[in-house]
Amino acid sequence: MRATPADDESVGIYLHIPFCARICPYCDFAVVRVRDLRPATEARYVEALIRELDARAGSYRSRRLATVYFGGGTPSLLDPNSVSRLLGEIGAHFDGAPEEVTLEANPTSVEAGRFTAFRAAGITRLSLGVQSFQDLSLRRLGRGHRARDVDAALEVARRTGFARISLDLIFAVPDQSLADLEADLARAAAFAPDHVSAYALTVESGTPFATAQRRGQLRLPDEERWLAMYRAVVRELGRAGLQRYEISSYARPGAEARHNRRYWERRPVLGLGMGAWSHEAPSAAAPFGRRWANRTDLAGYLEAVEGGALPDAQPPETLSECAARGEAMFLGLRTRAGVCAERFAAEFGARPRSFFGAAIQRLVEQGLLIEAPSGGLHLSERGFLLSDSVFEAFV
Repeated sequence: MRATPADDESVGIYLHIPFCARICPYCDFAVVRVRDLRPATEARYVEALIRELDARAGSYRSRRLATVYFGGGTPSLLDPNSVSRLLGEIGAHFDGAPEEVTLEANPTSVEAGRFTAFRAAGITRLSLGVQSFQDLSLRRLGRGHRARDVDAALEVARRTGFARISLDLIFAVPDQSLADLEADLARAAAFAPDHVSAYALTVESGTPFATAQRRGQLRLPDEERWLAMYRAVVRELGRAGLQRYEISSYARPGAEARHNRRYWERRPVLGLGMGAWSHEAPSAAAPFGRRWANRTDLAGYLEAVEGGALPDAQPPETLSECAARGEAMFLGLRTRAGVCAERFAAEFGARPRSFFGAAIQRLVEQGLLIEAPSGGLHLSERGFLLSDSVFEAFV
């Protein structure tokens, strides 16, 4: 049986680097456009990250360092010396060598030129925002790179010797055909990556894509084509030896993203930086854990940290048992392994059916959930396709 969150004695560190050379029209992340990341701007932000680390590390002090993740934004805009310094500061606060240190990067020539230095700084896993191997799709997504950049960056990444390389792909983009997507999947498979994250494009409110859609200017695949694309992703990545282990995540055995798994398994994560989220393990004061989010405006984040305050967007939330149960269900069901009934009972006192019996019965009868004799649950193939409808039953 997998351990419960209360049994986990490790911590994952997430550092949000908000800077982007351009902001994609589908993006609703906490990001800031900088045409050129100036050394003074970078130095100020890095100092703020270190101050926040100093202020927050005490809550996680006795934990072993398991993973570090530089996300964004575009972390690969940082000088590798900044990455090295941040890893050194983290190491000074926590025992243990991390099992995985991930850096997100775009496949531009400028960023690829830093890959060797990032590897020397301590990055072990590179997550490349490829999105597509076709210029037309990249332009429609507002990306700053082109297909030739992807090929060159992948070659550099492989030559540099990272332990793990992951590719991000987006499908169901404006005017994309099934043949376009199949070509992308073939190109990805030819590189033989350890891991692929394949996301269906979603139009988030407040983004330029949302405005274009409202005006009838965004031509997205219809339901039939979307379904064909979804099935192509699952089929072609499976043929390439990449097995789905989470709704949007595919990996070779043993190459799953260890940091990302912490979120789905509700394990402790300390988030640093503008817009970062943290999750604290269960304790006597908070039997089902606490979480909080940082401010999403750069000026406010810097002002708080530099003034000696925590940059919380709102007071930390102490999770109720009801909220924790629901999250254990829908986060666990995101994964191929699903929800372990014994682990659930160890944390909440009874198996899932005791709390969600009617919902589970309905979803099983609809063919969306599969229930094991042990009481464990996982999504069916149809359940993966309609996962949002499943998750709503537990929120």
